[in-house]
Amino acid sequence: MEGLAVTLKAPVASFRRPLDLNFQRTLLLPPPTTCLGIAGAALGLSDRELWAPPSPLRSLKVAVLMEPSYVTSRDPAVSKDLWKIMKIKKNKKITIERSPYFRELLFFVRYTLLFTASENLLSQLEGAFLDPVYPLSLGREDELALVEKVRRATFTRGIPIFRGTIVPGDFREMKVRVRLSPGIRIEPPSVEKLPTEFKLDKGGIRQPLKPKVFTFIPWETRMEIPDIEAYAFEDRNFTWLNS
Repeated sequence: MEGLAVTLKAPVASFRRPLDLNFQRTLLLPPPTTCLGIAGAALGLSDRELWAPPSPLRSLKVAVLMEPSYVTSRDPAVSKDLWKIMKIKKNKKITIERSPYFRELLFFVRYTLLFTASENLLSQLEGAFLDPVYPLSLGREDELALVEKVRRATFTRGIPIFRGTIVPGDFREMKVRVRLSPGIRIEPPSVEKLPTEFKLDKGGIRQPLKPKVFTFIPWETRMEIPDIEAYAFEDRNFTWLNS
């Protein structure tokens, strides 16, 4: 299977869990919609063009691998940042309130995004990531990412042992074996139900569609999940998230 591998790094990134409010935790890796959004930004697609039925990215399959931090050579550092939202209320008179919340941030991250599609679309994406139309970000618009490497790849069948990646489904409902070795720090995976598509209403507000459950596997946790179809890239295994 022919595809494209794009490695990005960023000093700061965050991927808010959908149901978090006052304490906005981050996912460890960019979810499928973020990966598609990055591809759309590289191609110069607006939000409406990206999620419209005739979008050229409808056929694009995505996966993501966490890489070691480019500073520590381990998993990325996590910290909390205090923010304040200014709320303007208009009744008989205008009042301003400030609402504090914490947001988790990842530092010095590196990810490899994997794509497969038609040869024509892969060629377009390869050129777009080398010279993006819009700035690329990992999370919020001001969390800019730098493209380190863009390369063509051939994905072969892998073995279902995963680490530092996302797999579809809830690992608690699967047959799972955790691979242990001396000195390995085990961090439990997290499970989230996330949209796989969006629809924009007349006001340009995104409405989530086609929710799906995903398991986020940390960098140092190795999980064998025999029921998942695995593919290999270099020395890592992954599975497609929107197939």
